[in-house]
Amino acid sequence: METSESRAEEDFEAIRVLVIGAMVLCAVGTLGAVAKAAAPANIPARAPGFADVFRINPGVVSVSATVVVAIVTVAGVAALWWSVRRTWPWLLIAGVVLVLIGESAASPVPVTSTTPGEPSWLAQGTATAGAHLVLLGTLGAALMFVGIKAAGAGAVLIGAGLGAQVFGAATDVLMAEALPLEPGGYGYHYAPVAKSLLHIGLLLGAVGAMVLVGTLHLRYGKRPELAGPSDAEPAVGRLQALAGAAGALLFIPAAIIGDGAFGVAASGLLLVAGLAFSVLAGWRAVAGLVLATAVVAGVSGPAGALIQAGSIPTVSMWFWTASGVVVGAAVAFPAWRSWSAAVGCGLCGVLLLVLMAVRPDGVPLVVLALLTGAATAAVAALGVWLARDGSLPVVLGPLAFATITGACGLLAHWQGSGRRAPGEELFREPGHLWLYAVLLLLAGVALAALDRWRTTPPPA
Repeated sequence: METSESRAEEDFEAIRVLVIGAMVLCAVGTLGAVAKAAAPANIPARAPGFADVFRINPGVVSVSATVVVAIVTVAGVAALWWSVRRTWPWLLIAGVVLVLIGESAASPVPVTSTTPGEPSWLAQGTATAGAHLVLLGTLGAALMFVGIKAAGAGAVLIGAGLGAQVFGAATDVLMAEALPLEPGGYGYHYAPVAKSLLHIGLLLGAVGAMVLVGTLHLRYGKRPELAGPSDAEPAVGRLQALAGAAGALLFIPAAIIGDGAFGVAASGLLLVAGLAFSVLAGWRAVAGLVLATAVVAGVSGPAGALIQAGSIPTVSMWFWTASGVVVGAAVAFPAWRSWSAAVGCGLCGVLLLVLMAVRPDGVPLVVLALLTGAATAAVAALGVWLARDGSLPVVLGPLAFATITGACGLLAHWQGSGRRAPGEELFREPGHLWLYAVLLLLAGVALAALDRWRTTPPPA
């Protein structure tokens, strides 16, 4: 006969699944919806976003929009420092609301035209800032899950946070490459309608997830998923929060120095200063930031080249990108996530070396799934490790945003591509593939050693 204790345990697990599903939908809906790479590059109102390193053409960054994003991100970090348990659901809700405000303020795309409207810097900054709050809320929730001994659920959320960035970039390409068909007798072009439906669908998913998160918070506020005992609450230390705030503010001088283009000087500033500020958060944060930067930078080149490849069907690219993210999050759920991530990064590194030597005529899209899966699993495993001292939200949030953007900008300059990620030329002339392979191989070795490092208390 089923006991009340077993029924309570089943209810507990069901609520946990609902919470994870709602937050993943929030992350995918908002971060995918605010993807702006399909917009013309000469629009000077864009705000820097987390998915920039994978996008077709991030375009020119507005200093004013960057200020909006930086201020909102600092406020989100301050909220997590005050109380992770009390604020992470509201960061998700506030992020979705800001995205909706930014979207409503942007110029609509007429269904009879393939030319998008030009959004204002305030609309762009508000929408992108909302996406940053959603990611901070997702990382805060993951910190809570690890704190209540549910590291697998936390790893899935962390992986979804990164996967949503790649998903947003792949969605950019899908929307940018959609070809207009004949009007069909009703005065509508197919492409703008399809783009609008995809865009609205993502936003509706985010709104539904926001309502679900708020409902679960009010109904199940005493459950460990949404609230924990005050004496056992995972905390973001004061110096960690200060480091995260500094990382967010770094984009303001970078946008000014680079004149909105994030050239060599701006990219160097983001990378070096981001690593320097991580020292405030402790040695674990420094090690985690270096490893996260190496993983994402190592994947960004080959994955970005495949995402942007004009010869690859966009729907197939989108499918394999999503498949990699889903598989990466799934293999990060078990306790041996560090070893899965290490094997994935090592396999991708070896594969890139083979492609460099063989120089095939075409690269199968399963390579894109392997790359995105390895990056998702690696960041998820790394996030669980960072959660042990509370540095997870700031390291994989604003600090990683700064160092990864800087590292990918320097890589783009070194390769002479002029973009955050190279195009198909990376595989046609694979002379630069060795660096991405080395980064992934070194990351695989480091990931295998994660569990051997001892936990230290968070900084004051």
